[in-house]
Amino acid sequence: MKNEINGLVSLAVEGASTALEMLLVEVKDFVFNLSLRMLGTVHDAEDAAQEVLIKIMTNLSAFRKEAGFHTWVYRITTNFLLDYKKSMFSK
Repeated sequence: MKNEINGLVSLAVEGASTALEMLLVEVKDFVFNLSLRMLGTVHDAEDAAQEVLIKIMTNLSAFRKEAGFHTWVYRITTNFLLDYKKSMFSK
């Protein structure tokens, strides 16, 4: 499984849109559920999850494969959500 994910990451970084789509499908429910738990509303979770998926797409080349892909996605998601929550309270 890990080698399969790492292979998809390599293909996606090289420009394979199908591999990128498969990676995003793999993590989208996880990202949404984590967003919903941390933010509490479906609307905020949907917005945040969309932003996180974009962040994953644009930063995929930074994934060094030292940790698991899901661990990397978890860190990106939690860091984004912590900042998102701070910005919600500062409005």
